[in-house]
Amino acid sequence: MRILFTLHNVACKGGSERVVINLCNALCEIKNYEIGIVSYYTDTSEKEPYAYPINPKVSVSYLYNFDDMHKDYRGLKRILWRWIKPLVINCRMNRYKDYDIIIESDFAFFYPRFRVKNTKYIKIVHSVIKKWKKKNNLFDCIVFLNEQELLKWQRSGKHIVKIPNFIPILPFEDILPKVLESVMKKDDIDSNLHALIKSHYESLLNKSFYNDTQGFILAKSILQAWKLQNLESNNPHTKHKLIAVGRMDAINNHKGFPRLIHAYSKIAHKFPSWQLEIIGQDQGQKALLEKQILDLQMKDYIFLKPFTSDMESVYLNADIFVMSSHTESMPMVLIEAASYGLPIVAYDIGTIRDCFHDNGILVKDNDEKAFCKALSTLMENEEKRIIMGQNGIKLAKDTFSKERILKQWLELFQSLTHIKS
Repeated sequence: MRILFTLHNVACKGGSERVVINLCNALCEIKNYEIGIVSYYTDTSEKEPYAYPINPKVSVSYLYNFDDMHKDYRGLKRILWRWIKPLVINCRMNRYKDYDIIIESDFAFFYPRFRVKNTKYIKIVHSVIKKWKKKNNLFDCIVFLNEQELLKWQRSGKHIVKIPNFIPILPFEDILPKVLESVMKKDDIDSNLHALIKSHYESLLNKSFYNDTQGFILAKSILQAWKLQNLESNNPHTKHKLIAVGRMDAINNHKGFPRLIHAYSKIAHKFPSWQLEIIGQDQGQKALLEKQILDLQMKDYIFLKPFTSDMESVYLNADIFVMSSHTESMPMVLIEAASYGLPIVAYDIGTIRDCFHDNGILVKDNDEKAFCKALSTLMENEEKRIIMGQNGIKLAKDTFSKERILKQWLELFQSLTHIKS
């Protein structure tokens, strides 16, 4: 089966790009599956052509082999482009006529008004939509990422399903056993640590960390120690850390970082051994956030960090994950944080409830007082953080594992094409 995914810009460091690339990397390993990505634009400002690693088995091509200059159109030129864009993109996409399925993942770029015979068209909706467009019915299937959006729109189209994002690697399931095996063979590690691991080796392999507090703490410590050995600087994890992750976008402000900074400034002085790190690519908002931090006298408590592809280190060196978004569909960072055993505090924006099952605290949207209370509760209570962390790794395994989610995708492909894998 040949499947083509679309991306607005394969070099963009965003959540939807990571979701699509993860899916492509997983599908290309399945026998008789050929996977391709067509990027509508490239990005010459980026050093690397791809934001995230892409399996060599995945073919990558470009609809326009230059930066997105169309977004800078103004006046009549902008109006004309918005009107003809779907037709132009549709015609150019019809060059890819040898694919069984084409999966659109851009917000509003491609609609299959002119279809290639025998090709099926799927649209993944990575964002929250406020109005149903009739053009969506041109697709053979619409895929939402969360239950709330599915329930809201399931009667609007002919074939609407929910398939959430998946976690490519479960740290406690996939990485820990390999680390344990490696550690047991080494002679140059601390003798006390070696003895401790040896005494818990069998129980950790039997996944005691899901229910046993000591097992969870030890498993997490082993993963941290293993990762630090692979870092250029072995900075000790001296301070407790809250993290928030996302693009610092001045135009849309989807991630709500200003309200996060304001809320944390209310409690930061009570917790001098804690710090908040906001990690992400700057898209015009960083300077505004820096000014807000200075105005609130929070420069010793709140830090802005650039995007990093090594999110593993970020999660392993954090204690709490915080989300202040105004709107989300199914954020990868939320389920990834859960998979690393991080308790989560977030505003309840309706569409992220699938990511919660006793693994964090959901707070009424815009209730800053309740948000601060939730943060304080977890910062003060290590036992609660551990219990929620254990619930998080269970949720990640039971709901968002690669095997579980890939099975849903394969069933969808087969139902549309009647081609068995």
